[in-house]
Amino acid sequence: MLSKDKYPTIRLSCISTSDAEPMLIRFLSGVEDTVEVACHSVGLPGKRGLGGGQKLWEHKTQLLIDACCNNNYEFEVFSDIDITFYRPWREKIPKIMDGYDICFQREWALKSAINIGFIVFRANIKVRRFWEKILEKIQKDGMWDQEATNQLAHDDDFLSETGLKIGFLPDAFWAYSQGVLPREDCVLHHANCSSKTVKKWLQMNVYRPLFQVSEKKSYESFKFVVENINNTWAYGSLNHRKPKGEIIIDNFGNIENKKGDIKSKKISIVDKGIFLHQEGEKILAFLDEFYYDSHRCRILCVGRYFPKDFLKSQATLGFFFMHASILNK
Repeated sequence: MLSKDKYPTIRLSCISTSDAEPMLIRFLSGVEDTVEVACHSVGLPGKRGLGGGQKLWEHKTQLLIDACCNNNYEFEVFSDIDITFYRPWREKIPKIMDGYDICFQREWALKSAINIGFIVFRANIKVRRFWEKILEKIQKDGMWDQEATNQLAHDDDFLSETGLKIGFLPDAFWAYSQGVLPREDCVLHHANCSSKTVKKWLQMNVYRPLFQVSEKKSYESFKFVVENINNTWAYGSLNHRKPKGEIIIDNFGNIENKKGDIKSKKISIVDKGIFLHQEGEKILAFLDEFYYDSHRCRILCVGRYFPKDFLKSQATLGFFFMHASILNK
């Protein structure tokens, strides 16, 4: 099925937890508006383990099975949210998928190991049988979903029986675990090989100058945030799972503490960022990353805490964030 503009109809599905809102906004801010998005929320209390743990493996695999029962789209995409998009990819999918039922990222460059962070597939019975078998391995053997996928993808008997054709996405659909930089212009960057949000965020920021075409989109997001600054914002640190509180910012930049104990009373907007500070010049944080998730109408600002005493404080990985819904205005 092709859409009216002759590009393929694609649905992108992802899973998120309530504490991953900053990462989800950043992720969705890069998804093309013409791609339909389905976000699935899952609760994962306590220690999660490898790849989110068995509950997440089962939930994700069941969603992949369910997607194979839907033939409303030419292609289905399932993605982790620790991914940054740098270039359009929707129009590339038909050529990439020519002759294949399902395509994965490589786990290591020039090797046949699979990474399941970004998956493109056709909703057919062959792919459905593949994911049903994966779910069986997870539930019966407690196998990690990526390990089960690699095992079954190299099972010649299963592939021969089902006729399933498996391929790899170009290296421009890049995962950090590939080890070498993509030879082509990077389409997306999957910040894997780290489980903590703050370290994934750092990885994304380190590689952004290598892959980013221009800062135009970032600046447009900044302007959009400024236009919508009069809002209720959740704030916190990327080092912690849950937001620390909520503030209300008015049109004059005054901060009202709605929940929590934030010390700042004012924001100031400069050319490329936003300061949170007290009545004087004492600064709490400077925000210089801005994202607009048009799919869910959410905005996000991220920056760094300012240490109370520059001479005594050691540098930390403390990222300050605040996000808001523009639907609540």
